[in-house]
Amino acid sequence: MARTFVVAVVLADLLLLANCAPVPTATPDLVATEVAVQRAAAATLTAEAPKPADTPTLSGGPEPTNTVGPTSAPTSLPTQSTTFQKWSSSQVVNAFHSAGLEAENARPMTTDDYGMAPTTAVEGTRFLIPSLCQDCGGRILTFASQQDLEVTGQFYVEAGRTSAVLFSWVFAKDNVLVQINGDLPEVKARQYEAALNAMQ
Repeated sequence: MARTFVVAVVLADLLLLANCAPVPTATPDLVATEVAVQRAAAATLTAEAPKPADTPTLSGGPEPTNTVGPTSAPTSLPTQSTTFQKWSSSQVVNAFHSAGLEAENARPMTTDDYGMAPTTAVEGTRFLIPSLCQDCGGRILTFASQQDLEVTGQFYVEAGRTSAVLFSWVFAKDNVLVQINGDLPEVKARQYEAALNAMQ
């Protein structure tokens, strides 16, 4: 009962603050981030039950991590490997370019680029895919621990579960998580996944 009251008070406070704050320009990335954070906060404050056995996670291997459609979701996060390789985001950008893929205007991520996503990455790079749209692209995040990678990966997966509009492609290899706009066709998204997985 007390927990429900706390949740109600927190949500009421958030609504009041939201009404007082200036409204940012809505972009697909901002909307996805906002919804996912709200869902994650609500789940954290109210969920006591264990996760269902069929809860999907991300995958860093050759298994498909996403399918097309509003009900699509990544299937599994990579498990701790015997060696937690330390790739940099610039190495991933170079791998994309070497594979003939767009990763334009790569730059370090700002606080605004993270939006409501966890900020546990050691390094974050934002890149654009101009053929998709002017502001469409993705994020390359590197992590010091598997746990931080999984938490951030699940954040993006959960955002995609709320609505097809919030869906994004999420791929992982070792210490790297790549999140790409869900409007990118699956065939092209798989090319980014293959380039990531081919890094040696």
